[in-house]
Amino acid sequence: MYFIFEIAFSSPQPYMVRLIKAYAQSQEMDMEIVQTDDAIVMIFQKDDAKVEPFLLSLDERLPASIFLGKSKHYFAEEKPQLQTIKEIHTPLNISLCPTCQKEMFDVSSSRYYYPFTSCNACGSQHPFVTAYPFTRANSSMKFLVPCQGCQEEMKSNPLRKEYPLISCIECGITVKMNDGKSERYANDKGSYRKLFEVSAAAVAKGKSVLMKTPNGYRKFFKPEPQMPLAETILLVNDAKALNTHMMMVTQEFNALLSIERPIVRISTKSDEMKALYGSTALVKYPDDGMTMLLARELLLADIPYVAYVECDANENADFLVDFDLPVEPQKDSKLFINQDMKFYISGERVIFPAVVQHAKDVVSVAHGLAAVRMDDVMLIDNMERFESMQTSRVNVLEGEEFQSGHSNERHFEQWKGSMLSILGEYGVLQEKAIGIHFDSALYFLYYNGKEVINVVPPNPFEADAMFTHIAALREGSDRLVENYKKAYPQICERLEGLSGDVDLFTVTAIMLGLKDESFEGISAEALSFLGKGGIQIDTRVNDNRFDNYAFLASIMSYQLGTVESTLMCYSIYESFGDYISEIVSQLIEKTEAKHITLTGETLANQALYARIQRHMGRRNLLFPKQFPIGKECAVHGGIYL
Repeated sequence: MYFIFEIAFSSPQPYMVRLIKAYAQSQEMDMEIVQTDDAIVMIFQKDDAKVEPFLLSLDERLPASIFLGKSKHYFAEEKPQLQTIKEIHTPLNISLCPTCQKEMFDVSSSRYYYPFTSCNACGSQHPFVTAYPFTRANSSMKFLVPCQGCQEEMKSNPLRKEYPLISCIECGITVKMNDGKSERYANDKGSYRKLFEVSAAAVAKGKSVLMKTPNGYRKFFKPEPQMPLAETILLVNDAKALNTHMMMVTQEFNALLSIERPIVRISTKSDEMKALYGSTALVKYPDDGMTMLLARELLLADIPYVAYVECDANENADFLVDFDLPVEPQKDSKLFINQDMKFYISGERVIFPAVVQHAKDVVSVAHGLAAVRMDDVMLIDNMERFESMQTSRVNVLEGEEFQSGHSNERHFEQWKGSMLSILGEYGVLQEKAIGIHFDSALYFLYYNGKEVINVVPPNPFEADAMFTHIAALREGSDRLVENYKKAYPQICERLEGLSGDVDLFTVTAIMLGLKDESFEGISAEALSFLGKGGIQIDTRVNDNRFDNYAFLASIMSYQLGTVESTLMCYSIYESFGDYISEIVSQLIEKTEAKHITLTGETLANQALYARIQRHMGRRNLLFPKQFPIGKECAVHGGIYL
């Protein structure tokens, strides 16, 4: 008889099962470990006395994860036949596992304060990898020869068995600091510790530190109320400070401290934080080794949080912390959370490389990412990591600066790739579906089981001629424009000076006088609304198509009526939710579609999400599982064209 223990795990990424396998090997467990689409399954002999202590100690070995769920156990006379996912040896880009973290802060370890500590199951691997297959020869570490201690570990340590990027202080990467006058090098335990100590002291004194991390250059500094902080990330060094300064639900707290370390937009709580960021902030917990070690020293200096901006090597700063090895950073990932629902909004880190568990004779290219056949699966990663792409067809996103030269190259739209991505994730490509795609423009789509059709396309928007269009809407609209120009001359001067491809949300944010003139700014302002209901913003005309200018005219009317911007921002998303729900209901009635897919970053808004759930929660709403709701999912959808 068998004892079966299952842990729900809703990601196909391999790091959790690698950790369990390594620990099982270290304990000489007689067991089988497999990963399915939605769980990690451990199969033991029923009478094995080592099972209970193994499972109890597993809690200390496994990190928190946004993908981990509940566990269950049962007995079976026969070994269960499970549909396992195929693992391709791909590099990770996550935070450190508990074992590696402990090692990095253990003064007796050869990796004490070594920021590139990692193992087969954790750490910043992907930025150092240049090509496939994932070997040391295909990485920027190829010229660093592992020392004798590391070579022994590659044979004896289950976590680092044959690990391509193994290194330590003795054989690893040297870090240096430059203050404009002199350079300081870190190449032993004491100098590594001193370098991060000096960096933290500089930040504590109000200086800025530009630090190269595996995930790109980050400029760290103490935030002050007078600073422009809209584009910055709030790095919280202490979990206790999260509860002090931020208004969070448990799911948000757990996500921030997970091994995936996403960026999450959180409502502020303390007056101190409100004075800096207003009603919400993009929050991050220390992720890679460089940032974690700086955060540790900042906390010792009684600095519970700092701000940073993602930048390049040319950013001005008082101090520079650098290392010579080249890295290819990934775009950091943002996570949306609403109670039990969570999905990635945008980004690459943790999400890619991704493995799709079936192979097709096609290459898909979108946003610098490529889906390429590798054996009997599809591997999705940054395009430059694939040295050759053998295929009979290439599908390329419209506007992508990529020319394959292939005789069978096809182009596809973002909305089409996004909808197909979700249908592919759920395995319903043979069934009818309605799609909502909402980025800077709103699309209503219909999938008939064969192709995606744009059934309600967005109206065009011309920011530089908006007042002309608004004045011609209906009788009295010209007077609305005149009155608005008199009441808000500075805003109108700014709006009339716009040119180029400016989207509706940027214009709306300017009209409302928001510091962050973007969709993010409107979304953040909406989160600070504490009322029970909004006002109705005009979102449509007779043919059911969203009218940009009627929408802006409605905003102008409310502004002239002195309605506060917070209420209007909240109402914008509420009104969009009502409009979307009504159009989707009409489309479902006409098509009898079974599913509704939701894509586009604009849908990652609490007010809009809540409104859609309120009206359509009983329908089969399909949000992304593995891929972002934003633009990066198009590369996955391009596989199915």
